[in-house]
Parts: sequence; C-alpha cells; structure tokens
Amino acid sequence: MKVVILDRRVHRNLALFRHLILRRAEKMNRFFQKAKKSYQGYVNCKTGELRFAELEKKKVFSEEWKSIVIQLRPNDEEGAFEVLSPESEEVFEYQDFSKEAYALFTKTMHILNQIAYDPKQGKNPFWILRQVAHVDFILSEEEEGRRNLIHEAFYNINRRKAEYLLKERSPGTYLFRKDEFAQLLENQLNEDLPEPIHCITLTYRDWEEKISEKTLVFKEGKWQFYNDDIELSGESFDTVKELLSTMGKELGSPLLAN
Repeated sequence: MKVVILDRRVHRNLALFRHLILRRAEKMNRFFQKAKKSYQGYVNCKTGELRFAELEKKKVFSEEWKSIVIQLRPNDEEGAFEVLSPESEEVFEYQDFSKEAYALFTKTMHILNQIAYDPKQGKNPFWILRQVAHVDFILSEEEEGRRNLIHEAFYNINRRKAEYLLKERSPGTYLFRKDEFAQLLENQLNEDLPEPIHCITLTYRDWEEKISEKTLVFKEGKWQFYNDDIELSGESFDTVKELLSTMGKELGSPLLAN
C-alpha cells in the first residue's frame, strides 16, 4: 500500500512510527500477536516533530519536547490511535503547542488513523499494526520540488537484467534498483540507528562502457553515497538530483521505466 504525503515533516513523523513498529517486530516472534498497544513518545511543541525514546541512544529531551503516549485503541468514531497524557492517561492537551506544531502533529495522527481504518478490519489491532507496518509513505512530487527520479527510473530487476538494459545505451545512462547488498545494508543500519534508513542501488554504464554501481542511503530526509562508513558521516544532500550532480559528467540521463 502506497500513501502519498504532501508535507515532508509529516512524512518523517509517519516513517518514524512505522520504523518503531518494524523494529519491535524484529525483536520478537509472532510480533503482531504479542505487540504492545501503547507507544511512549515525545512531540516538539514548537515544530510538531515526533520522537520515540525507544529509538534514541540519547534519551534527553529539552522542555520543548512534551511526553505523550500513542495508544492503539480501535474505535469506529475516534479512530484506531489516540494521544494520551502519560501522567493521567487522559486525552493529551495541546495548550503549549504553536499553531504550526499543532497542525503538523494532528495531521500526522489523522493520516495514521485513515490508514488504520477499514469497515471490516478496523477493530482488529493485529490487522491495524500490519497495515501500518507495510505501508509505503512517499512524498508528493510537489514536495520534492522536482521529478521523482527514483520512482521514474526504478526497476525490480537483478544485476544481469540491469546489464542487459544498459549495455546498448549511451555512457552515463543509469537506473535505480535494490540489490541484495542494499537490502542487507538497510537491515543492518536500521538495527543500529534511531531514524529509518533506506538504501537504493544506482546502476549505470560508465564512460569505459562498463556497468558500475553505487549504493545510495536516505537518512533523516537527506541522501548520500555509502562509502563503507557505518556511521554515515559523509556529505549528504537534500535531493537525489543534488547527490547525483556530484558525479559530474560521469552520469548522463536516467533510463525511465515504462
């Protein structure tokens, strides 16, 4: 299931919550039958940004961060998820929030409850968790501010097929895919880092007419090339286009998928 998100900040909040669910799933068998139904979190009352102490190495939050509990409690009228105060277990009050923070965070919860709604399955907590865990949140092209190159030039193919598609193309032609290394690296990074990480393979025909590859890493809204640094401390860029531009004339045009 794919859900297009118009706001980059809402996209980050939703992706982080999905990341938390998946991290819990990896730590226990039959996760959705055993999963907790509440999630200890923190919301920035100035920005609406969401965090989870369970994912953070440093669990120190300033006064701008308000403690909350996101409770899974399916209800036909109110939605599957509600936000509670951890002190009183009553509905959380937003009186200290800026207008921007309130709008952003409530939008996050609204979309989350839309995803969790189904007339037949909406009261089944195990179905709801599976639904959220497997949704693919993607930013709209308007928010990206450009063509979404990865979506337009992404292929579900192996290395052999990629070589076949590129071998007669002009040098610099490229496409995106996800090979075994990118998947393994993504799994490893997601075990160690609090933010959800995504890895993509860039496959291209270089100027020596060979097929070359690089691994792209998406972390905290920015892109970088993986250079064997598990800390991901290298230079990062806001868009894939900016990242690819660092390769100069080595890259030419994308091979767009039909």
